Amino acid sequence: MKSDSAKQKVMLVGVVPPPVHGQSIATKALFDADLSPIEKILLPIRSSKSIDTVGKLSLSKALSLFPLILKAWLLWLWKRPQTLYYTAGSGAWVPFTRDFLFLALCRPLFKRTVIHYHSGNLVEFLEASPLRSKLGQFTYGRGACTIRLGKYCPAPIYPGNQVFDVPNGIDVPEYLPERTESDTFRILFLGNLFIDKGVLDLISAVTLLGKQSPEKNFKLSLIGGWPDETTRSKIENAISELPSNVDCPPPAPAYGDEKWKALRSHDVFAFPSYYSSENLPLVIIEAMAAGLPVIASDWRGIKSLVEDGKTGLLVKPSDINQLAAAIDKMASDQTLRRNLTIHANKQYVESLTKQIHLNKICDILQ
Repeated sequence: MKSDSAKQKVMLVGVVPPPVHGQSIATKALFDADLSPIEKILLPIRSSKSIDTVGKLSLSKALSLFPLILKAWLLWLWKRPQTLYYTAGSGAWVPFTRDFLFLALCRPLFKRTVIHYHSGNLVEFLEASPLRSKLGQFTYGRGACTIRLGKYCPAPIYPGNQVFDVPNGIDVPEYLPERTESDTFRILFLGNLFIDKGVLDLISAVTLLGKQSPEKNFKLSLIGGWPDETTRSKIENAISELPSNVDCPPPAPAYGDEKWKALRSHDVFAFPSYYSSENLPLVIIEAMAAGLPVIASDWRGIKSLVEDGKTGLLVKPSDINQLAAAIDKMASDQTLRRNLTIHANKQYVESLTKQIHLNKICDILQ
């Protein structure tokens, strides 16, 4: 057996809940996992208190950065880890400045740096100007090990960087709720209710579908938290204009058993996002794991998960007519839904479980 001094020691630094979003959930799962024989040294980042403050400047964020760097130095002096694992921020000045300062001041301590990219808009942000490109190469380049979420998932890649594709993975409950049947065609959206997650587009598509097929009944469930009151007002106004053959319960978040119950009590999962930071949404993996066929936008890294016509249906972002047609196609073809579900669930079992994800991360960290 290795002695404690001979163990591979890794400092894990990343954003954890609150607030709840894909990156914080994935990072928390890694922090909580058994990564034996690696010895974890954990340094969580909790800079945002709510989803509407993510990526925005505040005094508390500015004041928390240098204590974070100081803590990293103290932990290094105490534990002497060889490897730094860091989850990069999104494509905006506030998270990028945190990345720049933290990595500039902490990377020299470590023999090896592993940077994990969850956000889909960082490359776009860096390429917007020559200055950002130079700063990005200094921050994320210089021989760092790059983990991206899939081959279609954008991540900064520089000469000398090793690149690994590691999709996120999730666990499903040991006993999923029984699937329920209904004469009403049930459409589920799951995620924070941002406008650019495609929520209004989905309401418009279901409105169109309801008017085109007045003899059919539809249910639209929007499960997620409100980012702000302005967004809430816009979405609630759109819901109020749905035709009478479309039922839409008041939107609200759901967690744990309630979330899995929702995934098992609908007929299709619709996720028409064009959210700027979107990359490889955990909610799509959850739908695939739960046996719910997926309609999603062809946006950022989503096509790393959804192969059009095989594991789901892809639509153009913000194309309401194409989205309505895809929902109608799902509603009209039970065989299609079953075949998509079979292939999607196979993909989940073979490459998207939590243990497969953790095994790949462990291999890289070692």
